[in-house]
Amino acid sequence: MYKADLLEKNQQYLVRILEILYLDDGPITKQSLAKRLKISLATLKRYLEDLQTDMQVLIQDGKISFDIKATTVEFRVRQNFAIDSWLFERYLKISPKYQVIMFLYEHPGASTYILQEKLNLSEASLYRVIKQLNDILVEFDLTIRNGNLVGDELQIRFFYYTLFQLVNYYPQKLAADLNQFINALQDELHFYFHSEAVHRVHLWLVISQNRANSQGRMQMKIAPKVRELYANNELYTHVKKVFQKTFSIRSQTRSQFETEAFCVMLMSMAIFNSKTNVARRFYDIYNSQQTQLAQIVDEVNHTIQATLEISDQQWPFELKKLVFDICARPFCFTGNMEYMDDLYEDYYVHHFFTSQARRVVQELMRVLRRSNMPALNALIRHNVLYFQRRLLFVVRDFRYQQIRDINIGVDTTFDYYVSQVIIDLIRKTFKKDLRVNVNYYQPGNAYDLVLTNYHKEPYDDTDYTYWLTNIGTVHDLEAIKKIVETHFYETTPVHRLMFKKNNIE
Repeated sequence: MYKADLLEKNQQYLVRILEILYLDDGPITKQSLAKRLKISLATLKRYLEDLQTDMQVLIQDGKISFDIKATTVEFRVRQNFAIDSWLFERYLKISPKYQVIMFLYEHPGASTYILQEKLNLSEASLYRVIKQLNDILVEFDLTIRNGNLVGDELQIRFFYYTLFQLVNYYPQKLAADLNQFINALQDELHFYFHSEAVHRVHLWLVISQNRANSQGRMQMKIAPKVRELYANNELYTHVKKVFQKTFSIRSQTRSQFETEAFCVMLMSMAIFNSKTNVARRFYDIYNSQQTQLAQIVDEVNHTIQATLEISDQQWPFELKKLVFDICARPFCFTGNMEYMDDLYEDYYVHHFFTSQARRVVQELMRVLRRSNMPALNALIRHNVLYFQRRLLFVVRDFRYQQIRDINIGVDTTFDYYVSQVIIDLIRKTFKKDLRVNVNYYQPGNAYDLVLTNYHKEPYDDTDYTYWLTNIGTVHDLEAIKKIVETHFYETTPVHRLMFKKNNIE
């Protein structure tokens, strides 16, 4: 599910047009824009006029420019301006689907008449909106029935939790002092939540309190495969102690469910930083008990290591924890809600991840699909896009751990300004690689590569020396980049995999 799925069809087209124009960052012909959207030029003309009207205030304030010419269209952001927030306020917030979902959160059990009256919808329109929402909610094993969101309580909370994060909405806190609970939990576990973890815990607890106070009956069941993650786990004992001491819940059944539900959230939403002792303690406990999730995570880690041909020493706890976090969410919950639609996803994948990383993930997905473990096969099959996108982060993090800092020294007879131009050009060549440092050469320091235009012999304090042609040319920049890639990057397991023959289908 994408955020745009909550928009009406015409709103989806308006947002799509803005996305294309924004990401292309330049004039686009109307012909090509209409072709990408699969609409007629006449329909595109109408949508562009609607956009221009909607953004008139932004244009007048100088925040954006929106130029519609005879054959081209161009959109540019002129000031520091969060376009995503504006899209939410202008389109998503008034979308009937979003309004129905939010009304059901705040007023569960509302009659059809109340929904029509409060949301100003006809009976036919309300029926259409609910039908569209149910088509979306199938992914989460949820449905709207008799003014309620129906399904497992954990799934309902997960849906609202991901939705509120997606739209940057924070519901009103209820009476209980959540800060008191967080502080007590930190004291009990002997660690501190980072700011984003505090936000996630707060959000989950506010949603949980809302659901507990507004629902007479809930489907309070947790799958055995999920329950075994915290069964016989000392951390669950600590969390239970603090939770039940802070929150007074009369029903023992309800109290038990709320405690367990909170534990599921802690384990599946990447709350604990890999540097904390809590993360290591939990990892050791669940791993030693050989839970189903532990077996899945072990298989994924083994697949990555085998595919990249790396040892256990090259695959540290931080990366194992990252793999656990990726697997835990779809293992504990059904459904996925993405921040980016396919257009944004394609843009970011191709601009922020190397082609090598994409090919590694392609190979990893191929191997994972052929795993002999049915549970892993099912998890991958139901979450293909999710795993493809998140494994890119695993490969990227591994690559940066494998590639050490590369130091390049520049030693020339040119004056300061010419030398600075050369340094800036080389830095620009490696702008996507934070591990390459380019500075003036200083005798006595160690360098991986020294660039010179006069020193005839190789330097003693470097592995490689490159002699610049005059004041440097584009050919020089390409040759320097090739030296770095060949002598430093090609020794990494990720790079070796890229150049194996006949291993990628």
